[in-house]
Amino acid sequence: MRMKYFSIIISLCIAFVVSNANAQEENHFRKMSLEALEKLKTVKKIPFSRTTHPDAQWFPEAGFGLFMHWGIHSVAGIDASWPMMKNTTFIFDPDKENYYGKNYYKLLTKFNPQNYDPDKWIKAAAEAGMTYAVLTTKHCDGYALWPSEYGEMSTKQYMNGRDLLMPYVEACRKYGIKVGFYYTAMDWGYPGYPVILDCSKTYVLPPEIDAKQNRENYEKYYEYTVGQLSELLTRYGKIDLMWFDGNSWIDIDNYHNEETLAWIRMIQPHIVINNRWGGKTGDYVTPEWAMPEKAPNGWWENCTSWSGHWGYSPDTLIEPNISVMDKLVTARAWDGNLLLNIGPAPDGTMRPEYYKRTKELAKWMTHNKESLIGTRGIKNWKDFSDVPITRRDNKWYLHILPSFWGGVVRLKDIPEPREIKMLRTNKTLRYLYEKKQLSIILSPDTVQKKLNDVIVLYWDEEPVK
Repeated sequence: MRMKYFSIIISLCIAFVVSNANAQEENHFRKMSLEALEKLKTVKKIPFSRTTHPDAQWFPEAGFGLFMHWGIHSVAGIDASWPMMKNTTFIFDPDKENYYGKNYYKLLTKFNPQNYDPDKWIKAAAEAGMTYAVLTTKHCDGYALWPSEYGEMSTKQYMNGRDLLMPYVEACRKYGIKVGFYYTAMDWGYPGYPVILDCSKTYVLPPEIDAKQNRENYEKYYEYTVGQLSELLTRYGKIDLMWFDGNSWIDIDNYHNEETLAWIRMIQPHIVINNRWGGKTGDYVTPEWAMPEKAPNGWWENCTSWSGHWGYSPDTLIEPNISVMDKLVTARAWDGNLLLNIGPAPDGTMRPEYYKRTKELAKWMTHNKESLIGTRGIKNWKDFSDVPITRRDNKWYLHILPSFWGGVVRLKDIPEPREIKMLRTNKTLRYLYEKKQLSIILSPDTVQKKLNDVIVLYWDEEPVK
């Protein structure tokens, strides 16, 4: 009896110590967040310009990233947020009406990922050649994946304060992956947020809300938004990338763009920021879904889905890597990155096909990674080459995708290279060179057709193109 009583006392003491430690940690986080918000008062409104910080220059050579849309929507296997809207073109789900309006928020109490293992996710991504990751911290539905002090819809209210972001951040750092946070300033779960849940109709302000009141409502909402951002920017150490996804409030055209982005850089000076806060300004542009028709100017990234769906989609095909490789090579040859999305399951696991596909890519990367990751592109390659080209260290990488039609690769208006080899085998290749035209002969036993074979041109002095 005494032993049982003693055991209970010990358990209570341990619980008290753990609880006290957690409270101290939360107080520490709250203090850092408040200090960050104080800095916002000192920020000057200055025009935004692309970052020149040394620790941000990884982005144009990053090449390949993992995008993950995860949240309460994962429980139903539907797209994030948009199924609560009627008549939207963003839906891929035939039963979307089941989640229209408040029905969507019935998913709040059902999201509890007991098998969450971001270490396994990120390890597979790193082996597949991915160098950065972006996880949705909050989508338009307003549900935050961390225990936020701001608002009433986060893991603080619905998951006993569990933080789903910290394990993801720790996994990224463990495997050398740059840490990215997705955050949208649009929040349809915020009380009074001006949104109409029918895309076929135009939202107008209620008669009792004039321009002054509307501005005051927005300013209150802005305080809530930067409060959450202050937590994201202080709780997790160094964050490499902030991926915003829009800002929208009826009859508001000034979202404090310059001061907000300057404030973010005051807290995290090295951070890379995309162009979707609200003013169309950012370090890079993000053409979505389809690859652009031509190379964008400056830093850029194509964000697209691996499964035809942004959220968890167990019944849709994860597209073959032959398609992924085509997109990745296209982006890299145009000096951009590919951010490839997959939706984790509601229990915190990934679909088995994810690991199958990443394993295939990892095998290809074993011999060919240097041709895509850490390289730069040649945006005008089509002017003088039959195939896409990437470059680094006086080397050009010619990418022979399965879609390539010919047995001879031709380049014009270039000097003769010092040497030509197949990257996968390190074997020297035969070629003809005359009148500044290079012809590389590919025999059937030279090129493998599964994903992408790579020819390397070695230069004593790289041509200017």
